[in-house]
Amino acid sequence: MSYNNYNQELEIAKQIVVNQIIERLGKTYKDYIENVKGFDKIPSFFRNHLYAPANKKERDKALEELYKKLKTIVGQDLVENVYKLIQLVKLSDELDYEIAEELLKNHLKTIEYNKNTHLDFEIIEKIIHEKNQYEKRKKQIDLICESLSFFFALSKLPLIKLVMAPIKVAANLVGAEVLVDTMEEGYRIAKEIKDMKSFIKDFKGRELSYLDSIQKKFEQINSN
Repeated sequence: MSYNNYNQELEIAKQIVVNQIIERLGKTYKDYIENVKGFDKIPSFFRNHLYAPANKKERDKALEELYKKLKTIVGQDLVENVYKLIQLVKLSDELDYEIAEELLKNHLKTIEYNKNTHLDFEIIEKIIHEKNQYEKRKKQIDLICESLSFFFALSKLPLIKLVMAPIKVAANLVGAEVLVDTMEEGYRIAKEIKDMKSFIKDFKGRELSYLDSIQKKFEQINSN
């Protein structure tokens, strides 16, 4: 397989991973999505923004350039929140690509597949365990919680356009509009939500319990 073909297949495998993670999140937070105003848009936000659009290499370079520029034009608190969002996007990519590579190597070779292929989710859980992603997944959970808090805070600012103006200018200069899109969509969704704090607390608790359940399940399987 050529380098270009491998990259194309890797992107397809990564999309399979993202789709199944979003499906799992949809089931885990069904109570919020169906019953609490504003949360019905959360799954698509995770899929299209927090779990990283395409063009990884170009995007990562642009995000780093944006961070450097923002340090000179906006306040430290805002810079740090933007930096955490950048870290989240990059870490999510790293974790999902690691799973995608393993899928290509050991699970997709013998079947026909496309980006909508559905796998037994236990395959993904097993890879999370085998690659010992636990600490990085916990970091990802923290970054998601911090980013959701950031979006909620932005959504309550009366002069949000003034806050976003220098970020938009800097993003346009370095080609990092994708991050501005994420921030704008984040605070648009957060604006419809009355109580983000309770969700963040539940999200962290459920996700940590989920990771713990994966670890215990595969440690028990391996010990038998």
